[in-house]
Amino acid sequence: MPEHTAAAERTRRAVLEAGIEVLASNPSAPLSEIAAKAGVSRSTFHRYFSDRSALKKAAGELAVEAWHTAVERAGLTKGTGLEAYRRLCTELMDSLPALIWWMTQDAPEDHPEGEEIDRNIAAMLQRGQEDGSIDPQLSIEWISNSVWAMLYAVYYIPIETPEKLGRFEARQQALRALMKAAAADPSSV
Repeated sequence: MPEHTAAAERTRRAVLEAGIEVLASNPSAPLSEIAAKAGVSRSTFHRYFSDRSALKKAAGELAVEAWHTAVERAGLTKGTGLEAYRRLCTELMDSLPALIWWMTQDAPEDHPEGEEIDRNIAAMLQRGQEDGSIDPQLSIEWISNSVWAMLYAVYYIPIETPEKLGRFEARQQALRALMKAAAADPSSV
């Protein structure tokens, strides 16, 4: 690994995010394609990641870090349940390049902290149902899983049809759809 400078970290991150994007759509893509997507040479790629498995391991670690950071930044215990849900959805969308890795893996690694995070999210959604901001007729599991489905759409629709929907518009529409779908009173969103 090259020295730990800000420029080296930016390059590593660019290679890692390019790897996630390329491998998410084509798991057998050559490493040269990932290097080209990141705008670096193959030798630069290898300075950061020795091989495909090192890149995949780093992608998994980035996904875990992004998940934890997004949930922490969302402040799940503050405000109404729906306000916390909005913050969570926004933070997750901000972390899409890393989180897409989880969505494309056959069997993502389990992490012990994940269970606690899931319980905290469920508690936030339950609080929203109790405070009247989140629709109590929707199950916690349904709301949680609909977020992941929408994140998938936010990531892939702009890639597949950029002329119809850009990244910003996809995020705006996804957030609106998620909020309207979860809100006890969708007309208030």
